[in-house]
Amino acid sequence: MAQNPRSPLSSRLTYLKKHLIVLGLMSIAAIIMYGFGIRINVSHSYPPGIYLVSKGHIYERHDLVLFCPPNNAAIHTAKVRDYIRSGRCDSTTVPMIKRIVGLAGERVEFTPTILINGVALTGSERLITDSQHRPLTQLQNFMIPENSFFAYSDHAPKTSFDSRYFGAVPMTNIIGHIAPLYIF
Repeated sequence: MAQNPRSPLSSRLTYLKKHLIVLGLMSIAAIIMYGFGIRINVSHSYPPGIYLVSKGHIYERHDLVLFCPPNNAAIHTAKVRDYIRSGRCDSTTVPMIKRIVGLAGERVEFTPTILINGVALTGSERLITDSQHRPLTQLQNFMIPENSFFAYSDHAPKTSFDSRYFGAVPMTNIIGHIAPLYIF
C-alpha cells in the first residue's frame, strides 16, 4: 500500500511548529541570560557585543557602568531623533553604557574640549549639530550635583551621545558595572 504524501497544509504546519519551538527556546534562553546579567550592546558608544552586568555598591571614576539616562528634554529629543531606542528606563529609553569621568562636586567646563576640574577629556569636543545638521543641546558650565556623575564614552568620543549633551546622571540610575564578555 502506498503512503499518502503530506498535504501542503500539513507541511506548512509542521514547518511553523518547528520554528515556533525554536523561537520559544531562544526566548527562554534570553530570559535566563538576562537574569544572570548578560546584556547585548548594539550601540556604537562601546563595541557591540555581549556584556556582563554586576551589581556594585561603590561606583568610582573610570568605572564602566550600565545606567538609565536622566529623564530630561535632551534625552526625549534623542529618542525622537533615533539616537537612542525606546526601553524600560524612566526616560522611556534603553540603558546606556558609559564611563564615569566626573563625580559630585566637580566642575564641568565646556571649552573646545570638556574639562573636569580643569583636566581635559581626550577627544571630548562637543558637536554643534548632528549628522543631519540638527542642533544639539549646548549645556553651560556646571557643577556635578550631589549623588550624580558625568558619563562619557572614551571608546567613541567624537560621536557618542553622553553627558556633554544631557548633563549629569543620578547615581541611583546606575544598574551596575558592565564588562565585555565577547565583542562582535
